[in-house]
Amino acid sequence: MLEDFIIGLGIDHFGYALIPEDYRPFPYLPYAISLGVPLSKTVVSSIRKGPTHTYFHHYRTTNAYLDNAAIRLMLYIEKLGKSAVYIPASQTVDSEGIRGLFSHKMAAFLAGLGGIGQNALFVSEKHGPALRLSTVLTDVPLQTGSPIQNPCTDCGICVQACPAGALTGETWHPGIPREELVDAKKCSLHMKKAYRSIGRGGVCGICMAVCPLCNAD
Repeated sequence: MLEDFIIGLGIDHFGYALIPEDYRPFPYLPYAISLGVPLSKTVVSSIRKGPTHTYFHHYRTTNAYLDNAAIRLMLYIEKLGKSAVYIPASQTVDSEGIRGLFSHKMAAFLAGLGGIGQNALFVSEKHGPALRLSTVLTDVPLQTGSPIQNPCTDCGICVQACPAGALTGETWHPGIPREELVDAKKCSLHMKKAYRSIGRGGVCGICMAVCPLCNAD
């Protein structure tokens, strides 16, 4: 029933995960429903040398699409008499604007939807890193997925392409601190300085667009 509802929301990339206790922002909501929406291949292919106004709008619209689906799923679960809360697709909660309340990437990984690339982005088998994520946390007992082999091949193309020099080139593994993969502050500062004219300077996407997994047939 839950699966049919999610598919009815227009989401066909999703999975379920049990979140480790230390990573639960709401301790009484141990399960995560990871939702993914792919970005347009045409739009992504157009930003290999830098973001565009079209990409900026597409990025925000895709996040809004995910948020709409997530809140509808949350309300549906509550109507069933259970508890749920949705974590917005792109939200930061710290003063520097580089850290969220909960890791969508962790939920998607634990749900068996993909891995984490050298670009520190979630990487799916079908869409590579060209995928936006959102999460609904709940107390509905779910049949959870299992992590799969990381689709990232550690080719290093994203590391070389990063205009901010923010990527370390380290290989991701479960438990590795984000700081060992990417200097999030350096990335954020570069975007705000270099792409202010695009719109708030909050997007780049080059490390995603150059990924061979985004360009595979």
